[in-house]
Amino acid sequence: MALDGFIFDFDGTLIDSNETHMQAWQRAFARHGYVVALDRIRLEVGKGGDTLVPSILGHDFDAKDGKKLRDAQPEEFRKLAESNGLPVFPGAQALLQELRKRKIRTVLATSSGKKQLALSETISGLAISKLVDEITNADDIETSKPAPDLVTAAVKKLGMTPAQCAMLGDTPWDAQACKHGGVVCLGLTCGGRPAADLLKAGARAVWRDPADVLAHLDDALRIASPGSARLKQKALEGLMREALAVARDGMAHGEVPIGAVLARGDGTTVARGYNELNRLGDKTAHAEMVTFAHARGKMPADADDLILVSTLEPCVMCLGASMEARVDTIVYGLRAPADSGTGRVSPPESPGTGMPRIVGDLLAPASRSLFQEWLAKPANNPDQVRFVQQLLALTQG
Repeated sequence: MALDGFIFDFDGTLIDSNETHMQAWQRAFARHGYVVALDRIRLEVGKGGDTLVPSILGHDFDAKDGKKLRDAQPEEFRKLAESNGLPVFPGAQALLQELRKRKIRTVLATSSGKKQLALSETISGLAISKLVDEITNADDIETSKPAPDLVTAAVKKLGMTPAQCAMLGDTPWDAQACKHGGVVCLGLTCGGRPAADLLKAGARAVWRDPADVLAHLDDALRIASPGSARLKQKALEGLMREALAVARDGMAHGEVPIGAVLARGDGTTVARGYNELNRLGDKTAHAEMVTFAHARGKMPADADDLILVSTLEPCVMCLGASMEARVDTIVYGLRAPADSGTGRVSPPESPGTGMPRIVGDLLAPASRSLFQEWLAKPANNPDQVRFVQQLLALTQG
């Protein structure tokens, strides 16, 4: 998928500020009577104060002193930054300029507020507001990383789908936010976290710093988006409508209406399938698994640009199979909160497999409507009726 948008974390990614933030947090804690080691804070750096404080002190102490701590940290950060400076990482400005030359739109996504961002921009000398197309910060969201809010807000600022974007970040919280926001994460070790931590959290690949990414930019862009199709909203909805038609066909053949489509990175459909649990008497005959079976021999064994579209969020089995098949992007319609795999499966660590980007809630009402239509039919399998009733109850509203 051709990449159209690039999201940038700021602290630890473009400027060398993580240590300053950690020391500022330590001073803020000390001001209010809490002794917290830097090593403990280091594990949380990259989060906003709304999630960092309760992670370290617990929710009771956050309720008691959280606001005072969050107010104190920027004050301590300013003192330290003015005293010690905020170096810019090598290649930061050049990378942003090169992406602009390539007509890839950029957005800064930072957990800092507007005042702290302006301070960092002034002290570092990196005129970030002039180098990116959009900015989103802590003032634009309800919950900071590892929640996906910041990533989702950045994608919206660009006016794109998550499948069109990648993010460059330096902490596991960046990778986790990307995973739940449907965006590919590319990691950097310059912020202080080892490559193994970033990969385990879901980063697709890791480089040293922005200069290293710039030196390998063609490879980085291909890793982030190996296909040629631009997965704009219209393209994604076209594939999902195809999957919905397959699901309806399955319902006409006596199956629960779940459909899937497998496409190459240029948008060309390779295979389709619907649930065949009743016809085959096989509990593993999910729509995705049937689709993979139909795709055998129709594409190169080393294809890494596959797009799997399913009307229902994949289960653990289907997500695992997608990883083994090196699916690049999964798009689903209705969430499956009871049996979904996307929230329960960790990124793989073995070579040759990877975590697909996962984009959800696409035409979800249409998928839900099919389940409601199926549920009204007589003589359905009682176990499947209970599954669909639970699914609709858990996803209502």
